Amino acid sequence: MTRALLPIAVAAIALAGCSSQDPADTAAPAATGASTTAPAAATSSAAAPTSAAASSAGGATGGGCPVDAATLQKAFQANAEVAGAIILGKGFKDISCYQGYATALTQPEAMDTAVVVFKYDGTKKAWAALIGGTDNVCQNNVPASIRPKLKHCT
Repeated sequence: MTRALLPIAVAAIALAGCSSQDPADTAAPAATGASTTAPAAATSSAAAPTSAAASSAGGATGGGCPVDAATLQKAFQANAEVAGAIILGKGFKDISCYQGYATALTQPEAMDTAVVVFKYDGTKKAWAALIGGTDNVCQNNVPASIRPKLKHCT
């Protein structure tokens, strides 16, 4: 089953970012495992990995990085268009963060995993969900120089 990718403008509502620590970048690519876009329904999530798990999952240099799953989940839920198009499931995992952009994988049950792209607003010191899907979500939403540094953008 193939679904169209839903482009989303940056939400006007964003939530507070996290620490300004600067761990080493770990840009090991990971396969998304699917070529269709995410289902068009959302569910609420009960659990989210800790900030320690998020920090170790994706390196960071500036711009709100590292960021934890709870912070990204709040930004995700604040964007009704993205949250309405993606099934979050058990929350975010495998977070990658670099220079004000982050990617995270959803954990739905019996559905394809989706990649959600986030952008940090340094003025507001807040993250916003940009787009989610299973195919090329970074292409027009993340600068070309940053894509190789984020998991799930290759």
